[in-house]
Amino acid sequence: MSTASESHLGNLLDSITTRLQRGDAVDPLIEQAEDDQGDVAEIVELIQSLHTSLTPVNPGQEYAENLRANLLDGRPGVAGRVRQMPARLSVAAILALFAGCLLLMLRRIFGSDSAPDVPEEAVATPL
Repeated sequence: MSTASESHLGNLLDSITTRLQRGDAVDPLIEQAEDDQGDVAEIVELIQSLHTSLTPVNPGQEYAENLRANLLDGRPGVAGRVRQMPARLSVAAILALFAGCLLLMLRRIFGSDSAPDVPEEAVATPL
């Protein structure tokens, strides 16, 4: 089966499924499908049986709250994630944090917040 005919069949089956979900008649589409694609009655029968047997169910408020609480309780916090990191990575992260803090402190102590003003005469001019 070529990809064009597979795509057409997929679109047709999608249309049939959508019509079933809305409660519309699907007989014209079934006749068109049999004319175009051959025997699709088995697939349509499967779609219809699934539609009748599977009903949408919305979870209750209590279930949703319990699920959310279980998911959030199972998630480790920052300290738990740091403990799970390899030792070398933890040491590297601590050293990087320390170096960053040290650089910030040195910038504040020596007041090098901005670049020094350079007199115009000191700027080289192109030849």
